[in-house]
Amino acid sequence: MQLDFLFNPKSIAVVGASNDPLKIGYDIFRNLTTYQGRVYPVNLKEREVMGKKAYRSVQEIEDEIDLVVIAVPRQHVFDVVKESAEKGAKGAIVITAGFGETGEEQWIAAEKKIVEEARKRGMRIVGPNCVGVMNTVRGLNATFIMPARAGKIAFISQSGALGAGIIYKTVKEKIGFSKFVSLGNMADLDFSEFLEYLSGDSDTESIMLYLEGVKDGRKLLSSLEKVTQKKPVIVIKGGRSSAASEAVSSHTGSIAGSWEVYGAALKQAGAIIAETIDEALSMSRAFSQPLPKGRRVGIITNAGGGGVLVSDQLEKHGLEVPRLSKGSIAELKKFLPPFASFRNPVDMIASARGEDYRKATEIFMRDDGIDMIIEISVVPTFAGIERDEHARGIVEALKSSKGGKPILALFMAGDVSARAREVLEAEAIPVYERPEDVAIAAKALYEYSKAKRRVNNEL
Repeated sequence: MQLDFLFNPKSIAVVGASNDPLKIGYDIFRNLTTYQGRVYPVNLKEREVMGKKAYRSVQEIEDEIDLVVIAVPRQHVFDVVKESAEKGAKGAIVITAGFGETGEEQWIAAEKKIVEEARKRGMRIVGPNCVGVMNTVRGLNATFIMPARAGKIAFISQSGALGAGIIYKTVKEKIGFSKFVSLGNMADLDFSEFLEYLSGDSDTESIMLYLEGVKDGRKLLSSLEKVTQKKPVIVIKGGRSSAASEAVSSHTGSIAGSWEVYGAALKQAGAIIAETIDEALSMSRAFSQPLPKGRRVGIITNAGGGGVLVSDQLEKHGLEVPRLSKGSIAELKKFLPPFASFRNPVDMIASARGEDYRKATEIFMRDDGIDMIIEISVVPTFAGIERDEHARGIVEALKSSKGGKPILALFMAGDVSARAREVLEAEAIPVYERPEDVAIAAKALYEYSKAKRRVNNEL
């Protein structure tokens, strides 16, 4: 596949690799020491880097090189790119900053010259002014930051530092990524090439973008129209206000443009717009589930308050919480206590066991008036109930009914729900801790399903 030289390189040269912990080249090379491929340090002064023989230039390496990671002062970048291209490298990640984003004519011209030199021999460039790339499936961390957890979300960020911050956040929250790309100035490779690559990536279920501005809007929208037919793309758009728009140009050298125009165009192309980072992560995680046929949500809970809060959030986002069918209510009454609530949300009360979650979920799966299910556990321990019991009941129902409808879970007991979360997420059921998060996830599933059906003339 195109861009495999970035995500699955057989050999990597790190130019600027260093034994000095105060240099970025130290962090980059250290991160790559555990990579399965062949990794070579390049340093003019040092004979060894972290116990490996160091080379004075890429040209001196006897092996063929797929990928070159460049972390040297900006005045030396052109020469390194030229040598790498002549060596036959397929791609280069230019970590070094100080080019087009400065707004200075000298360094704008230098950036263009670097790309022109690379393209003469078919080498592609990521950056400059970027953090690098990751492929968690292969254990590739060609960046100077900590590795992301493995998962099914691909993340493309126009801001390297923000991208790093999101990775740190998701590591803490146990959310995983399949791929991470920091685009930097997008002097060569941009959103479009990575979107199209990821649309065919079997390790990726959804794609999350942090977007500030682009130089070729038509190209991006054209790619989105194609990619969103295969996978959901969730966009966080920075630079909406006039002040932020001005900041964008000095950040990555891009043009932010009018949010009204951008927002409408992105939605028309099939993208899902997230207002915040938390929203984007909640939405992205939902796509481990099948798509719903409609907007009708069934809620199963062991506490009335949880169901009420989720219902409010769902209706705020244009989703429905319909009444259950008479048949479903009759089935529920066979095993739930008479003082349970048989409306939707179904409140099974705090004494509900895992078996109650299993039976109720199976009933919801059979109810033609329900398109997706939200499972809520507010009190996971009561009268001998085991901490993961509710989760196990939900999983049993999923397996016995063979799925078909998306299930999202809201487990609100913090660390007490940790084991339950593991049980559910092992079966690809995403678990949330706040009503607003599970509701926005349901909204994303519905919006993407509706967009796909519209394109396929099913609406």
